[in-house]
Amino acid sequence: MRMKLACGVAFAALMIPGAAFAQSTGTVDAEGEDVVVTGSRGAPTVAGVQTPDTPKARAVITQELIERRAPGQTIFDTINLVPGVSFTNSDPYGSSGGQLRIRGFSGDRVSTTFDGIPLNDSGNYSIYTNQQLDPELIEQVNVNFGATDVDSPTASASGGTVNYRSVTPTDEMHVIGVYSHGTFDRNRVFGMLNTGVFTKFGTKMWIAASSDRYDQYRGYGEIYKQQYNFRLYQPIGGSGDFIALGGHFNKNRNNSYSNPTLTNIRTTVQGATIPTTATPAAPYTLDLSDRQFDSVFDNRSSAFLYDFTCARPAAAGVNGTAQNDTQGQCFNVKDTAINPSDTGNLRINSRFSLSDALTFTFDGAYSFTRANGGGSTVFSEANARANGTNQYNLQFQRVGAGIATGADLNGDGDLLDNVRVYWPSNTRTQRFTAIAGLRYDLDQNNLVRLAYTWDRARHRQTGEASLLSAQGAPFEVFSALDNEGPYAVRDAAGEVLNKRNRLSYAILHQISGEYRGQFFDDALKVQLGVRAPFFRRNLTNYCYTIPGNSSDAYCTSQSAASVAANPTTAGYGLPYNNRLKTYSSVLPNVGLTYNLVSDLSMFATYAKGYSVPKTDNLYSFDDVKINPVDEVKPEKTDTFELGLRYSSRTIQAQVVGWYTYYKNRIISSLVQLEGGATQSLDRNVGAVKQGGVDASVAVRPVKWLSLYGFGSYLDSELQNDAIDPIRGTVIAATRGKFTVETPKWQYGGRAQLDFGAVSGGVEAKHTGDRWVTDVNDLKSAGYTVVNADVRLSLTPVGLERTYLQFNVTNLLKERYFGNLATNTAFSNNPRFTFGAPRTFIGSIHFEY
Repeated sequence: MRMKLACGVAFAALMIPGAAFAQSTGTVDAEGEDVVVTGSRGAPTVAGVQTPDTPKARAVITQELIERRAPGQTIFDTINLVPGVSFTNSDPYGSSGGQLRIRGFSGDRVSTTFDGIPLNDSGNYSIYTNQQLDPELIEQVNVNFGATDVDSPTASASGGTVNYRSVTPTDEMHVIGVYSHGTFDRNRVFGMLNTGVFTKFGTKMWIAASSDRYDQYRGYGEIYKQQYNFRLYQPIGGSGDFIALGGHFNKNRNNSYSNPTLTNIRTTVQGATIPTTATPAAPYTLDLSDRQFDSVFDNRSSAFLYDFTCARPAAAGVNGTAQNDTQGQCFNVKDTAINPSDTGNLRINSRFSLSDALTFTFDGAYSFTRANGGGSTVFSEANARANGTNQYNLQFQRVGAGIATGADLNGDGDLLDNVRVYWPSNTRTQRFTAIAGLRYDLDQNNLVRLAYTWDRARHRQTGEASLLSAQGAPFEVFSALDNEGPYAVRDAAGEVLNKRNRLSYAILHQISGEYRGQFFDDALKVQLGVRAPFFRRNLTNYCYTIPGNSSDAYCTSQSAASVAANPTTAGYGLPYNNRLKTYSSVLPNVGLTYNLVSDLSMFATYAKGYSVPKTDNLYSFDDVKINPVDEVKPEKTDTFELGLRYSSRTIQAQVVGWYTYYKNRIISSLVQLEGGATQSLDRNVGAVKQGGVDASVAVRPVKWLSLYGFGSYLDSELQNDAIDPIRGTVIAATRGKFTVETPKWQYGGRAQLDFGAVSGGVEAKHTGDRWVTDVNDLKSAGYTVVNADVRLSLTPVGLERTYLQFNVTNLLKERYFGNLATNTAFSNNPRFTFGAPRTFIGSIHFEY
């Protein structure tokens, strides 16, 4: 029987978060109605792990476990304890990003939401894991495997969803303060004020702020992050209706880690250990001994370690004398290997009971992003010397602008110099999202709901050049944004040199519907849903399209006649306005659960997923002069799941077998660019068959002991070769190969002891071997990382809700490579990211 509970104001605030397994308020509301909440206990939880009784395979981790992690750590590191999830962190504290895989799906295929609002980049769908909400503010995070909720606001989630929700303000006023100090001179401060109820209407809110700063664990550089958040909560009546307003701002300033290529590793270990060639028939597994790994990790040469500083001859130009910045090492300096970002959002979540049977929900947001990936390059001041050794290879005639033989870039009065400039790829996004839903209860056991989603993102991508200091540092981290500022580098016509200049709109309209029913005294629950996304990209390119180049364009002040007169640039596509690309699909989402006996149920799901091409790929051709032979097509998936679930307050267990069939699978490879930036190239590889088993169990046999274990097995096979969309030729023999960056085996667990004043836990995870190349001729060896935490309560000495916490990550000093810059083949010389070494963190948590 479906039950609706009338609650007081205080209890109503508990009901929704306690059942908030989904992402939008509409889905939370629909799923929350399936849970009978007693007192304040909420859904069954064991050691912070829940397996909600839904047709989808879903894993939920609550604040109980989140707070045991290293303070400030990205939430994506926490879900690495979920079967089927593989997350590789770029550093021990989480502020340098990382890479996500769920059942072989890369992070850009996984829809990430925060209080129901989409976080994936609107252009390339990337998830920036270093920009997420402070973990102290996250009530719970849940992972849907291979299936979205019916109203998911996304056109890219062929691989499932990650949803997290912020905590609800408390009825009583209280303050939280946390200070953490750790290895690599890490210092983090977090503070939160809960106002408690401060009006007669039950209004309450919290505000929070944090600051985090630490040194890189290898090389030169620093990571700095600050964050500000608030949430205002207004209950309405006594039936769970509410309006909640939230705000978030995150600022990151960091230097990128420098990491070795396969060639760097081979040279450093100095032996015949690493071959110079490999084939799919005889692949090579990179598995260094501790001594070999340490020799690479400790190497201080500039072969793959960013220099602390550098010297630019052209910075102090002398009239009549040629200065040449191509001879220095400023292409490999920490100050231009950066990834600055400013991100934020304003959110609204709401629920209104229009009648006893009809409920309206609305989620909305405004989001913004400003970021770039750093980098530098060298321009020749004279057109005649353009595209020389170690210079920008797409300069051609742009410095002279078609009206002169060149331009004085360093201000010394001549055109004799080769000048290094700051050359980042700037991105600015403004995004509006709205999700409206209506739920109608037909009776106590049946409901229907309809939802409409609108998501509109304005995506501005530029690449302005600006001056560097004599030591190779940019004066402004966002360069000469909007062609402004005293450090802009200009051509002979007075226009700022630019690598790209384009404006994109990503617009999603989506309608969805769902039926939920319960039969046979609630033993059988059925969900029948469908969503229909209609997606449009509106593209404007103010520069000339370079065939096959999705990162750079030919931005010039030259006339069209001047561009056409040059044999090299004559084949480039003309600038254009309002080029439209549209995509649509109908995506069913069907599932059921059946209670076999008390606490034991089986479930089954079928869901169709969809991911449309990224913005950048569409700028590699123009549909007029440059037409691809085989344009990248939307990726579609059919996912089937069958599982068993046991859920009680002592045991939370789930095992699920799954199978996914891809149509038009999109694969991406990274091309390393000068200055540490990368370019991602996408193409279809046709069909892929993939399947596996995920299992987890959390047990609390006695009050003081909690045990959690998980494991997953995955197998995949690409059915076709990768085709160059511009030329139509085979560029990678991927048929029969395994998905890159995806371990076949993963397993691990956590044990936690709680003796009141003293508690602690230890956890371990093994990540199996992962292919680095599309053709499967290079593999990175598996690894096991162990973490531990200990908490000492100060309540016995009179400091209630105050405790000391000690965390150590990579306790056993495992040597391993985490992030992989996957590429086509061994010969492309892929790059490997060092896994973070053992790290200690001590924290004091005040609360009153």
